[in-house]
Amino acid sequence: MQRPSDNWKQIRRAALERAERNVIHPLLPIYYLFLGASVIYLAGFVHLSLFDIGPELGLLGACLVLVFAAVCALIPILFGAVLTLHFANTKLRTLTNE
Repeated sequence: MQRPSDNWKQIRRAALERAERNVIHPLLPIYYLFLGASVIYLAGFVHLSLFDIGPELGLLGACLVLVFAAVCALIPILFGAVLTLHFANTKLRTLTNE
């Protein structure tokens, strides 16, 4: 089997870099969304476990509980997306560096 030519290597590298720019870079805000959701989740966990809510749950407390519950439901979805994005990015970089 013949070795690939330099022209073929350049075209392949350009195509992989373009795929990374068109697919991976627009989805990078998912990382920051996951980070923000994780911070809110941890803050809510600490708040609800360390501080006593009391017998009366006010409007602010109810809103906080709803926000923490929504973030708690969002974490597994974002984790799957971030994990998939990470592995796709790793695979593209590995192919580009070959």
